[in-house]
Amino acid sequence: MRKWLKRRYIVSAIVLASVTATALSGCGGASGTKTEPSAGTGSPNKSASSSPTAAATPAPATISLFTEFSTAWPAKKDWGVWKWVKEETNITINQITATSPESLSLAVASGEMPDVMSVFPIEVRKFGAQGAFLDLSKHMDKMPNVKAYLDAKPDIRARVTQPDGKIYNIINDGAGAGNQSVWFYREDVFQKNGLKAPTTWDELYATAKKLKQLYPESYPIVFRHGIGTLGTFAPTFGVLSDFYKDPTTGNMQYGIADPNYKTMIEYLSKFYKEGLFPPDWLSMDYKAWTQFITANKSFITLQYIGQIEIMNNQLKEGRLKFMAPPLGAGSKAYLPKGNYEDYGFAVASKTANLDASLRYLDFIYSKKGREVLSWGKEGETYTVENGKRKFKPVFKEANDLRREAGIQTAGAYGWFDFDAWLALVKENEQEPYVEAQKYQFPVGNILPNLTKEELDATTIPSEQLYKYYATSISKFIMGETPMTQWDSFISSLNQYGLPKLLETYQTALDRNKTGK
Repeated sequence: MRKWLKRRYIVSAIVLASVTATALSGCGGASGTKTEPSAGTGSPNKSASSSPTAAATPAPATISLFTEFSTAWPAKKDWGVWKWVKEETNITINQITATSPESLSLAVASGEMPDVMSVFPIEVRKFGAQGAFLDLSKHMDKMPNVKAYLDAKPDIRARVTQPDGKIYNIINDGAGAGNQSVWFYREDVFQKNGLKAPTTWDELYATAKKLKQLYPESYPIVFRHGIGTLGTFAPTFGVLSDFYKDPTTGNMQYGIADPNYKTMIEYLSKFYKEGLFPPDWLSMDYKAWTQFITANKSFITLQYIGQIEIMNNQLKEGRLKFMAPPLGAGSKAYLPKGNYEDYGFAVASKTANLDASLRYLDFIYSKKGREVLSWGKEGETYTVENGKRKFKPVFKEANDLRREAGIQTAGAYGWFDFDAWLALVKENEQEPYVEAQKYQFPVGNILPNLTKEELDATTIPSEQLYKYYATSISKFIMGETPMTQWDSFISSLNQYGLPKLLETYQTALDRNKTGK
């Protein structure tokens, strides 16, 4: 959904950041104040008012909340979500948005941290083990809604429970369908030129070549996440672009070392050489990507699923349509498993506003919190017609919920009702949400939790391995390194600790299976 390149498992500098030490000194309640969009109607949940959070209003409190920054929905102090939180909990939220990829690390090092932080698992593994994050498992008595949420979702509980039983974060849930990356194409351009949506990578190449001939100034294929986009390409070749549990053997694998990954890079190298995607693919940002689509300069793309409707609303003519992933290798082409979330919350271990921080978490994971932070308030964001909620005209598309009210932005929900999102997706734009589920890769890039000793031993090697991989792969794609050197590249992975990393992750995976 969001962001600077979201590389979920190896590099902690992605997406999350913090603010300067001056702003961060707001930890303890001082003042302080996502990058792109990601679909059904919902009925009012009358039982929500019975949530424990609906009890007597507690004393007023203020907490600082760190979240990512988004150019697509810049944070606003007057977002409805913060007003509704205040009404329901008597907590004032001072939202602090990221300013650089390194700021969170700097904040931790300084000891001056926001009370509550939106974090990815990689930050949890790193900073939790350092003692920067509160062990939430010791405070479940103050968070009955969080406890009930985790009890109802054992898969999430397993993901947030460390080998020693500590819980440093709570993961979001409910909005995962909007995180799904998909392929889509210009249906009108294809029909006009007698083209069919490609079903294989050979057909993808042939179709892109034909489009290049028809539109010489175009780059038929465009994508905006640089090396990260390989994570969407790879499942069409039956692998993932990282460490993952092989769905067949159950053992940890490193997808880059699979022969099918080489095949994918060979295709991309050929595409690049023949100008079938832009030369600045590594630095393509959201604005540039949008211009390629809306200016009829590109006709096939990969993006978050919600972008199909958003771009269709911007196109002056024509229409984008969901495209089944083309088969590159293996028996079936897949999309990356995108119906789960990685983002979540951690609390600073030294927060001066512990009770309020825990109370905020408990509210956003309550039934009432889920209702309010998904739909807003009746009369303000929606009306009820024939027993069903209908958003007010100011919300013309699903992403307006983020821009106008802060709904489904980082830090502003815990347990989301995706029916709220679907309620604003046009009926003729809901097909992708159904079709995408047919192509989910069997597993995701979810690493098993490591002990502190394992984490200490893998942090630097994993970062070095990723940097070596990213630099090397880009050179292969752009022809700076010939594909004849691929085997040498694979061998060199061992010098960056690949065998030891695989061994460590396998040990952790086995430990999770046995509970020891």
